[in-house]
Amino acid sequence: MLCLEQHKALTTPLEGTPRTRDKAGQPLGIFSGCGVMAEYATMSVENVVKIDPKIPLDRAALVGCAVTTGVGAVFNTARVEPGSSVAVFGCGGVGLNVIQGAAIAGAERIIAIDTLQSKLDLAKQFGATETLLAKPGEDVAKALKKMTGIGPDYAFECVGVGALAESAYRAIRRGGRAVVVGVARPTDATSFKPMSMVFEEKTLQGSYFGSCVPRIDFPKMLQLYMAGRLKLDELITRRYAIAEAAQAFADLESGKNARGVIVF
Repeated sequence: MLCLEQHKALTTPLEGTPRTRDKAGQPLGIFSGCGVMAEYATMSVENVVKIDPKIPLDRAALVGCAVTTGVGAVFNTARVEPGSSVAVFGCGGVGLNVIQGAAIAGAERIIAIDTLQSKLDLAKQFGATETLLAKPGEDVAKALKKMTGIGPDYAFECVGVGALAESAYRAIRRGGRAVVVGVARPTDATSFKPMSMVFEEKTLQGSYFGSCVPRIDFPKMLQLYMAGRLKLDELITRRYAIAEAAQAFADLESGKNARGVIVF
């Protein structure tokens, strides 16, 4: 069972021999070494994490990517403190997990920001205390300052857009922390005023895969799920058969699902 955007398989094993090739037999590079749409995959034992057999595999698959990326950004990268305020830019699969991670961490205010009302409605189910519908041309950073008075303690950019990373940084209060979680296009860029980093003591930080160590963090997240504190069942909007893969990716691109899971 594979969570879309995950497809975990070791396509380049530790010894360095590529496992994935094109029809001409040439090595085929896969983003982050992940990518498989097959019933079987070759992987190193170093990449296997043992889980409780009582955990359904379609739920466990979610922890391999979006859940770990979002919740880990809260727990490991930003280390959100209880009673703090958090703004989340983008309420897709990763953003929803940042939201529920912030709720588990004890954040008092969690402001979800998106361009789609349907995404904001979903964000409330995962712990958002307030929502902000971003409109074309609106200065979201200024709107967040108005909502919070001084700006949130933490802001997470979960879309992968340079302009949003800039907004997240501008929005945070003096001494706040902005965390870039979304992966932008290679040609994308952002900017900020270095002077503000000095005089306002702000922090701009990246988070790759939630700063997680799978062997340590996967079991922790699954324990939270088993304890009823981490929502995995609710993340799955739809399950697809392998023959429906094209539709699954179309729904992913349109933002229709929280998470889609392909079940073999």
